[in-house]
Amino acid sequence: MVKRISVYFLLTMLIWSVTPLEAQTGGSEGGTGGQVTEVEDELLINNLSPSAQLALSSPDYRVTVGDVYILAYFAGSTPVEYTITVDNTYRIRVSNLGVIDGAGKTFNQLKAQVETIVLSNYPLGAAQLVLRQPAVFKIYIKGEVHTTREMQVWALTRLSTVLGNNLTSYSSMRNIQIRSSNGQVRTYDLFMANRAGDLSQDPYVRPDDIITVNRIDRKVTINGAVERPGTYELLRGENLKQLVEVYGYGLTDFADTTRIDLVRYIDSQSGSGDRTLLSNQDLLNNYRLQNFDEVTIRSVTAERPVVTQERYERQITIAGAVRRPGTYQLRMDENLKDLIEVYGDGLTLLADTTRIELIRYTNRVALTGDRISLNESDIINNLPLEHLDSITIPSIAVFRPSFFVEGAVNVSATALATSNHLTIDFVLGDTYGAFLRRSQSWFSAVSDTQNAYILRDGTRIPLNINPLLYDPNYENDIAIRENDTLIVPFRQYFVSVAGAVYSPGRYPYIPDRGWDYYIGLAGGFTQNNAGETITVMDINGKKMKKADPITPETTITAQSNDFLYNFNRIAPVITTTLSILSTTLTLMIALGVFN
Repeated sequence: MVKRISVYFLLTMLIWSVTPLEAQTGGSEGGTGGQVTEVEDELLINNLSPSAQLALSSPDYRVTVGDVYILAYFAGSTPVEYTITVDNTYRIRVSNLGVIDGAGKTFNQLKAQVETIVLSNYPLGAAQLVLRQPAVFKIYIKGEVHTTREMQVWALTRLSTVLGNNLTSYSSMRNIQIRSSNGQVRTYDLFMANRAGDLSQDPYVRPDDIITVNRIDRKVTINGAVERPGTYELLRGENLKQLVEVYGYGLTDFADTTRIDLVRYIDSQSGSGDRTLLSNQDLLNNYRLQNFDEVTIRSVTAERPVVTQERYERQITIAGAVRRPGTYQLRMDENLKDLIEVYGDGLTLLADTTRIELIRYTNRVALTGDRISLNESDIINNLPLEHLDSITIPSIAVFRPSFFVEGAVNVSATALATSNHLTIDFVLGDTYGAFLRRSQSWFSAVSDTQNAYILRDGTRIPLNINPLLYDPNYENDIAIRENDTLIVPFRQYFVSVAGAVYSPGRYPYIPDRGWDYYIGLAGGFTQNNAGETITVMDINGKKMKKADPITPETTITAQSNDFLYNFNRIAPVITTTLSILSTTLTLMIALGVFN
């Protein structure tokens, strides 16, 4: 009975001993006094925290370099607790009873083998092997990723987890290679893991794995009457038939295979791509596809009946990354979304909906029209359009020119500000007048808008911003050019400090600072000033109180009022005068003047 209680007590203490370490590993506060270590921080950020409970409950957990196990058993009536740490040889010593090769084994397999060895030596030993601490190890990720990096992970971290958001738009999901520590290279297909649930294509990473993400070969988009429209990466030999039947998961009941629309952007003759009409025969012949091709299979219900309807007098122009750019006449209830999806026949594959530009000519401020920036939410909300509006949807392949703005812009007027530096994208033809009116909120009391200037190819062009900001009738036709630099100086004020200070002079004015701040800038009072006696005069010569706020161009004078200082200034005169009197009296006494 005593032995059975001892066994239960030992196992209870063993299980209890795992819990604090688990709290340290998985919690936000551990044995570091509430501070998360660098290793823990990376694991928590990446949602890769090792968990002993999870490892114990998973049949997939493999013995890993760095694992710490606790083996407990009874040698006769003596309780034994033995710590096992796995090194890079994977040779695991079971107390003094034997050695096991743990390479390639799961925890459950290791546990069964260890307990068998113990029980063969101590049949009533009640052997128990518990994972005390799962290992954390490093892997390396490179190739077509945003950032080549080294990551810290654990043995239940899958390939898809470590890649996360590090893939670029050109990263292949179908051709990812892992080089293991023994030099063996395997290739994995994450698409099959996601689509077919084949987890063999999304393996657990192992210590010192080198993961290489290759570039895509072909990415093709399918839209319309298929069950799973989307953009897919095709393997070699896969074309239209596989795109529709495998990736698109087949046609819908209303698919019209007589009107398959292919838009090809590679080597196209127009900016919106070359359009090719395909048929059911092309589908059967597995029509060859190229990178960035876009296939649309129309529905038999997509043909709208022709209805004569009076149109509202609005002519709107749409240009850029739509399939059918042009000028269209819209009905009263049609706006931005209808213009793009119906009249423009939808966006192209390379459309950049974060930089849509609207030029509005009705009720405009600028002669060239008011430029308004739009984004994808404006399409979803079907932004209302006005007569003669012009919409441009840029391509991700086209970058806007840019210029620079430096100085007192986007800075606070109530704090000590430093010069700002902004990079601004613009549209060719944009002027400084239109740009500055759009950016009026950038300027504050510290901005010297009257003395701004443009640096262009080494030439300085003066630009008084004030009329542009405050005079609605003032026009400025200076066009913005690429690599221009608009300089907006700081409006600089000073405060003068004089008198009994170590460094009299003029110092930059800082709002909300008292007289003692400027005395400090001047090095503080000299020994000639007693009791911090000062005189404060404003810009108009009016005497101010010490408690009054310091204003620009104030003069602060520290008084030289120390007694010894003032006495020493007249002491030489007094001493000389007394010496002359003493000498005169001596001569007069010697000559008998007083006899």
